[in-house]
Parts: sequence; structure tokens; C-alpha cells
Amino acid sequence: MTDPLSGEGGASRAGASDADAERAAARPWQPLGPWWVGVAGLMMATVLLMAENLRFFGYAVGVTMGVLALLRAVLPERRAGGLRVRGKAFDVLTLTLLGLAIAVLASSLRLGA
Repeated sequence: MTDPLSGEGGASRAGASDADAERAAARPWQPLGPWWVGVAGLMMATVLLMAENLRFFGYAVGVTMGVLALLRAVLPERRAGGLRVRGKAFDVLTLTLLGLAIAVLASSLRLGA
């Protein structure tokens, strides 16, 4: 019989959790995977901003967010890497709405000289 106060009898469960903890400690980082696609897209958008093309900068950021939403939607959980923040539906919805909002705001800019 297992004594809950002394912890006897639960060695198999404790051993499994210790092994999981050791594996997690051996790999203290999470692979970012497709997160780097977002970094590359934002770097290209920054080049557009530095070239004083604000509208295309906004479009590039919106498209980058859309591509990230698409990647989050189609990749399995174990391959989503840094795109995996909450649940898949929440992540895709958030990235899509932010990308659309940024693109709409960029299209509404009045850039006259």
C-alpha cells in the first residue's frame, strides 16, 4: 500500500518525472523553427522603411504576419517552434487579425508632399 506522506510506492511516477525534468534541463532552449521567417520578413520591411516607403513597409509587415499565420495553421505542433504561444486557433486568429489591421492601416495612410 502507498503511504502518501512518506512517498513510498510512487517511485515509478517520480522516476518518470525526474527523467522528463532531466531532459528539459539538458535542452534549456526551445527551437524557434519558422519563427525566423518572421524575423526575415520584418528585416525586409525595415529596409523598406529606411528607404522612406512607409506604405510598403506596412504592407510588408502585414504580409509577414499573414505568412506566419499560415505557417502556424499548417505546421504540426512539434514543428511550430516559436510560433506556438497559445492554442493553434488563437495564434492563427491573432496573427491574421494583426496582419490585416496593419495592412489596412498602411493602405489608409495619406502620404502627400
